[in-house]
Amino acid sequence: MKVVSRKVATGSAGKPSPRPHAKDADVSEVGRRLLTVSRLNAWGAFLTAHKALETILSRELESACGLPLTWFDALAQLRMAPAQRLTMTQLASALLFSKSGLTRLIDRMEEAGLVKRLARPGDRRSLHIALADAGEKKYRQALPIHLDHVKRHFAAYIDDGEAAAVESALMRMANAVRRESGL
Repeated sequence: MKVVSRKVATGSAGKPSPRPHAKDADVSEVGRRLLTVSRLNAWGAFLTAHKALETILSRELESACGLPLTWFDALAQLRMAPAQRLTMTQLASALLFSKSGLTRLIDRMEEAGLVKRLARPGDRRSLHIALADAGEKKYRQALPIHLDHVKRHFAAYIDDGEAAAVESALMRMANAVRRESGL
């Protein structure tokens, strides 16, 4: 590692001009090595694919059965949970929602009769969000539709030999981002 002098250089007007610190230069060099053209292209493709997939999957699911994709995701998380219920914190973490965003989502889903809020035994400060019977029914209706859309718009473009590598890379990213963001 190179050591850069901490002296401040002066520009033509005699005013200080900042010189990069050694640590800044090292980070910049690591960034250049990691952000290769192929990785930058992969990033752009990921962003485009994610936005396009989210848009089309949500539009098609809502059109087919009246269920927005975010609602389907919430129902799926509750369906997979023990006793089909989660705390708000657990559900927010699973959906990558802020607590305030999740509160608004659950308010609307509760109004639609898909979920219900239940008191947690022994803890009056927190609630469980539970799958209601209507939510279970709506989830069962939406699941085959959603899976068909995922198959047509996502899985059709990944060869079986690529699937494990795609999953591995995306899981590493998701786990790292969750750790770094505290989700």
